[in-house]
Amino acid sequence: MVYDMQTLSKIFLGCQLALAAAWAAAPAQAETTVKIGYPPAWSAVEAAIPFGETLGFFKQEGIKLNYVSIQGTGVLLPQVANGSVEFGIMNADLAVIAASKDEPFPVKFFYNFYPRNIFEFVVLEDSPIKELKDLKGKKLGVGALTWGNLPMSRMMLRDAGVTWMKDIQVLPVGVGPASWARLKNGSVDALNLPSTQHEMMAQAGTPIRRLAIPSEFQNVFSNGVAASSKLIQENPKLIEGMGRAIAKSQVACMANYEACVKAYWQIDPSSKPAADKQADWVRTFVAVNKRTADIGELDKLDGRHGAYTADDWKAFVTKMKEGEQIANTDFDISQLYTDQFVKAFNDFDLDAVRAAARDVKQ
Repeated sequence: MVYDMQTLSKIFLGCQLALAAAWAAAPAQAETTVKIGYPPAWSAVEAAIPFGETLGFFKQEGIKLNYVSIQGTGVLLPQVANGSVEFGIMNADLAVIAASKDEPFPVKFFYNFYPRNIFEFVVLEDSPIKELKDLKGKKLGVGALTWGNLPMSRMMLRDAGVTWMKDIQVLPVGVGPASWARLKNGSVDALNLPSTQHEMMAQAGTPIRRLAIPSEFQNVFSNGVAASSKLIQENPKLIEGMGRAIAKSQVACMANYEACVKAYWQIDPSSKPAADKQADWVRTFVAVNKRTADIGELDKLDGRHGAYTADDWKAFVTKMKEGEQIANTDFDISQLYTDQFVKAFNDFDLDAVRAAARDVKQ
């Protein structure tokens, strides 16, 4: 059958209208819901990711977050490995120990969340303890005995001449006001918690003093974001999107700390205090998030957010060997991390992200 041009035009127009109607009737692409775990518990001390979610950064990548609180890396790591939690923000210590024993977890760290160590040793301001070596014969409070930072803490003390669980008693004290009370009432002499916890304690009115940590430990990375090797292999687009949304979130939070911490109220409405307490709450969590960013020097990472290098991991593994946390370093460190997505993580307009953050009404 032969059609003239007028008839062909009508047919073409009809096809366009039919396609348009089909597109309009089609449901929007569903977001992928993923669990993101953080030990010990999500709160406004980690406000950047929730801020990024309220700004739509994760939705733009087709991701919806389900926040999961887990007591320690020792509990979180296996759950990431078996896929019951897609993403975990945690220390790498336990993964390195397993790999050194030729029993690696099928997990890779893909985003360097804290490029420097965020764990500290603190004492009360008037404590006679001045240096790490002065902790010999004392009691140390830690979050939990499953926490992933403990191998590194053990090394720091060993280098100061303090043998773990021999020269010093190590007690699990949790986090928050209950742990701070243990320091104030003298049931522990020092705390070894993330800087976020110590800053909150100081903001709550307890004068503290941070013990100096050798620079070689300060410059070792801390928490990273990890996923199962299977997820990374099978869904690289999800990994790219997750990392890019996290990078945007960190940049945005630094551009507007007040809006950043307030955004947590949308994730957890129960965290919003009464009106007469909101100013103090905001001041506390602004200080906490700013200190974390300052320690990690996140403001210096433009174009390199989330990046790991082989040298970073070699230094980390070397420290663990020196601290007698592992006996073997003859294993492939590339099984522990990947840097293949760094370029994709940073593929966004920094100025636009900062502008969006600053435009948020207080």
